[in-house]
Amino acid sequence: MEALKAAPAAEASTAEVPVDGTPVAEAEPASEEVPATPEEVGEKLRKMGAALTLRCVLGGILAAVLLHFGLVAEGLLAPLAALDPVVAPAAFYAANLLFLAAAMAVAAPVLRDGLLGLKKDGRPSSDTMPALAACAALLEAVVALLNAQSYQTSSFTILSGIAALGLFMALLGSRVQLAAVKGGYDLAMSEPEHRGAYRVKDKDLIRMLSRSLDQKDPWILLSRPTDWDEKLVEQSFGERASERRARKTAYILLAASVLAGLVFLLFGGGISGGAAALTAMLCMGAPLSSTLVAGVASLRLQRTAAAAGAVIPGWAAVEELGGVDTVQVDADELFTADSAMLEDIRIFKGGRIDRAILYSASVLNQSCAALRGLFRQIIEDRTDILYPIKDLEVHQGLGFAAWCDNNRVLIGNRAYMEREGVPLPELEYEQKHSQNGTLQILYLAVSGNLHAMFVLHYVGGRNAARGLEMLQKENIRLLVSCGDPSLTARQIAEVYHLPEGMVTLLDQEQCTSLAAAEQAAPAAENAETCCMIHTQGFASLTGGLRAAEQAQNAENSATTVQLVSVWFSVVIGVLLTYAGSVGMLSVVMVLMYQAAWSALSLAVCALKQHNG
Repeated sequence: MEALKAAPAAEASTAEVPVDGTPVAEAEPASEEVPATPEEVGEKLRKMGAALTLRCVLGGILAAVLLHFGLVAEGLLAPLAALDPVVAPAAFYAANLLFLAAAMAVAAPVLRDGLLGLKKDGRPSSDTMPALAACAALLEAVVALLNAQSYQTSSFTILSGIAALGLFMALLGSRVQLAAVKGGYDLAMSEPEHRGAYRVKDKDLIRMLSRSLDQKDPWILLSRPTDWDEKLVEQSFGERASERRARKTAYILLAASVLAGLVFLLFGGGISGGAAALTAMLCMGAPLSSTLVAGVASLRLQRTAAAAGAVIPGWAAVEELGGVDTVQVDADELFTADSAMLEDIRIFKGGRIDRAILYSASVLNQSCAALRGLFRQIIEDRTDILYPIKDLEVHQGLGFAAWCDNNRVLIGNRAYMEREGVPLPELEYEQKHSQNGTLQILYLAVSGNLHAMFVLHYVGGRNAARGLEMLQKENIRLLVSCGDPSLTARQIAEVYHLPEGMVTLLDQEQCTSLAAAEQAAPAAENAETCCMIHTQGFASLTGGLRAAEQAQNAENSATTVQLVSVWFSVVIGVLLTYAGSVGMLSVVMVLMYQAAWSALSLAVCALKQHNG
């Protein structure tokens, strides 16, 4: 899998360095390399897919041939005339070695990444155990060829087919994961505009946004416009948690296998018995689905997230999204233009209903997306009758001020009007018309005098309700930036039936800090830290969060099953070594054993991802 990560940048030019190590004067710094265009990245992914598909086809054919050889050696299938292990054992074992070497050459990336994954300072790989099994099978094949006559008459089996099958399954898993990355890339390229979700790591910004929360160091997820970058493709091939766990288990399996081989070598089995025992332990312990589980989880993640219009670039992004406990959204994402409804208009002394509507529509048309749709419906979308607006002021959580028709117009809540010194009716009057806070109140003042009071009612959207329900189940809080001064956190929670404390409204200072942070970070920098690409909608963001959570649970559960299978295999191998029969395991027996564990791990992965 590490080969996949490196492949997108494989064609990048490197500066030449002389033998003595001194730098070439004409060499350009690596930082000045031109980044790959989206078209170039897409072409690289296409070529990688074609190459991996070819490797899978060849690897599958060679695995089938080698399984046939193993069954022939056990007398379960009829041999070919020229390759009869009884009549011509040397030719038979030579052909077995040749086909195994070919299978290993086809799966060279698996062997390279798997063996390098044993190094503590290297990247761990889920290919490690299949690679070890293949190397052991190669040793067994060489020993069988060198001792062809005696090996054929012994009870030791040839497991080259199982090892080759493990290599094929590793290639297949890599191909499935590449399909997931390519699918995410195609979706991102098909959307002309997308946003990147990322976890806030700026301590000052975290302190500012969380000062109203009861948690000191929350994981806050923000969304901002971002550009697609090839680093997102590389990130998609990043290290997975299952690979880190697999490396530790591979050490144990290798140690147990070497011990079994030494026991047979030193206590009567000879070199043939030692090679057979070593190979049997590794072929029985190395899960056939070691890489395929990660590939299936990635593909299902990509398709589930794509259904919501999101792309999750790699396992690191999945883990980061899994730790999120706070999401920042805009109220416009929770309420559409049709969400706000006008329940009543109260006109005060000296006011006129037509002017009240026109003044409000003129100001809100340029300042508040949540209420713009409502007032445009009232005037039947006749924007030509609206007054020109000058010197618009936005006071977050309070209201708006502007010059309209040569009048100073204020629109906002009670707190804003009191701050501006506008005379207001008694609080009991407001509570009566708002049904004790159930409805929203928006005041209009013209030239310092109260002109009208709008009684509003918000209705939640179905898609937003689904997303909020998911956040509630995961105990994720909301930080809401709201342009409508009539909305409060309590009213948003009541509309969507959310628990108290789940919604927090950001004030003017917090919104200013948020906007400043967004402007300070360029889109290219956002891409480097991005853990989700999604469309503009709130449903897309929550859909991506849910898909990531399902994928994390699915892969963790499935890899746990795999690790249990390895430990179980080690225990069985030790018992069979004590009984002196581990090197005599039948190809059919090992194949059925591996198929059962692989089917179980894949089924757990699919069920966990389906049921969430």
